[in-house]
Amino acid sequence: MIEANQIKEIATSLETDLFGIAPVERFSNAPAGFRPSDIYPDVKSVVVFAKRFPEGVFFSKSYVPYTFACDTILRDVFRITCELTMRLQDLNITAVPIPSEPYEYWDEEKREGKGILSLKHAGYLAGLGVLGKNTLLMNDSLGNMITLGAVLVNIELEGDPVAQYKTCSEKCQLCIESCPAKALDGTKVEQKLCRQRSNFVTKKGYALYTCNICRSVCPKRGGT
Repeated sequence: MIEANQIKEIATSLETDLFGIAPVERFSNAPAGFRPSDIYPDVKSVVVFAKRFPEGVFFSKSYVPYTFACDTILRDVFRITCELTMRLQDLNITAVPIPSEPYEYWDEEKREGKGILSLKHAGYLAGLGVLGKNTLLMNDSLGNMITLGAVLVNIELEGDPVAQYKTCSEKCQLCIESCPAKALDGTKVEQKLCRQRSNFVTKKGYALYTCNICRSVCPKRGGT
């Protein structure tokens, strides 16, 4: 029988920085249509991992380094997701890769998209961190400097403890007050407002991420 620590060893060999497991029962309160079982009915456990993100991009006055890092780390997460799926398949485990995009759900009026599974909530349920007021997953050692991936598997695995620590202080409102689009309220983000400020296409056609303030101003962005 395959155990959780064996899968963790595989994930570590693929150069993940964080790893956790959530039994599928933990997702019972997820919105209908966005639960692991809505994607793969035979799922028993959700394997979640993260790659860390370089802080140096926040010292640049250009948006190019941040965009470059976002795209590069995301491609690496996609690679790991696929490779982990194949490694598990070799162990006779049915594994379904869960990328953060593309979206199936899109509300044009609200400019709101949703992945087939919320990876930040999956990360929380797998013990990788807690949700901050900026709506990002916050890990105690890596802060919000992480990008997430996940795989659904058809075997029961021991789940990791859900994080009980806090990263945001009660009084801290930096991300909310600093958001130029006023898209944050401490519990959710209004995607339409955020997208208007954070995405830009150059005259040559390059797409740039032009806002990272909710991430960069966080006192715990790199962990405690």
